[in-house]
Amino acid sequence: MKKRIRVQGLLIVTGVTALLFFYPYLFAQNRGVVPTSLGVLLVLCGYYFRIVARGLKAELNPDGKTLITQGVYALTRNPMYLGTLLIGSGLVMALFQWWVGVIFILVYLAIYLPQMDKENRILRKRFQEDFNKYCQDTPKFFPGIKMIMTRPPFLYLKLKPRWLKKELPSLSLTLIFLAGFKLWGALR
Repeated sequence: MKKRIRVQGLLIVTGVTALLFFYPYLFAQNRGVVPTSLGVLLVLCGYYFRIVARGLKAELNPDGKTLITQGVYALTRNPMYLGTLLIGSGLVMALFQWWVGVIFILVYLAIYLPQMDKENRILRKRFQEDFNKYCQDTPKFFPGIKMIMTRPPFLYLKLKPRWLKKELPSLSLTLIFLAGFKLWGALR
């Protein structure tokens, strides 16, 4: 098993344990409709990014020997990590106290910045000049305003229904988790 997956699994178990023990201190009380709705929207956008990126990667790069520079990968070199950031930010916005967001961002940066750098080194070694050109044309993380203004983002984010299969279980669990905590908070 990859070390990164073990670390992430440990963080998830630790996080869920902390949620159970420190529920009154972590969750926002009487969160309004607007923050909750914006949070859910961020979660859905994050999953959309992940589904499109993962599906496009599986379709265009089944053997890992192709540099993908089109679709969502033309907006950002790390669309799956951007999706993960949106999902986490959405959950924080919908459920938690503001300071939990600071912890989330710090943990996210500690995990994903080194991972992005490692992947960049591997891709640069494998694809050399093609990857260097791709890096010049495409931001590492956040899509550029100029890029979005010249071509609408939905053109980069075309979804094929068969791509949903791999992310659907985690999307469903996330939405059930979100709804369950909101219901639990309302019943308390």
